[in-house]
Amino acid sequence: MEETEPPFTSEIMDEVMPSRFRMPPVIQFSRSGDPSEHVESYRSWMQIQSATDAMMCRAFSITLSESARSWYRQLKPKSISSFSELSRMFLTQFISGKKSWKPTTHLFTLKQGNKEPLKDYIARFNEELLLVEDYNDKMTLSAMFSGLKEGKFTFSIGKNPPTTLAELISRAQKYTNAEEFSNSCRNIKAAKASSKEKRSRNKEPQSSNKKPDDRAPRNHGPSRRPEGKFRSYTSLNISTG
Repeated sequence: MEETEPPFTSEIMDEVMPSRFRMPPVIQFSRSGDPSEHVESYRSWMQIQSATDAMMCRAFSITLSESARSWYRQLKPKSISSFSELSRMFLTQFISGKKSWKPTTHLFTLKQGNKEPLKDYIARFNEELLLVEDYNDKMTLSAMFSGLKEGKFTFSIGKNPPTTLAELISRAQKYTNAEEFSNSCRNIKAAKASSKEKRSRNKEPQSSNKKPDDRAPRNHGPSRRPEGKFRSYTSLNISTG
């Protein structure tokens, strides 16, 4: 395969890469990710290693794959003189994959449903929080608290308000665990009561609903000999013997 000429100026290419340089452990970028997150992750790792601007430019291509690497190979030779310029061109090319951030006020629109468990509300709130840019702990805490439905948990929070979002979530988790344990105990008691009632019904004597068999002989009192038709008889003159 023919090697393409690097897109960097001679000043960047002339800098020698240190022997102890390690590549950043970042996921390779294709086209489906967020380009701004990729650049920031890469920049942070390189700054930890005290990498120069030239080193950041030359190592950046290794973090690209598929269509992103194809884009890099098509850059004009000697057209880039700094990492800021390279990252700007990269973001412009793949801006369509950037997340659509929501304002902090979006968090105040999240409300716990009447039948929604506290655990589900906390999980849903945290998922939406990932879509909000530049939020602060105080405002996030206020938004989560305002979305809670009234009940025992909000009463507890009102008596002793948490000072951080982490504290609120921790207390919500403890309350959820206690609630689930209580429901489990009630279910066990209900199952035992149902089983006891069933055994009690099985011990009761069953009443017979069978009708007497019409074909069975009926007893109407002591039996009598059938009465004969004649009441007087003529004595025999001839001996039978």
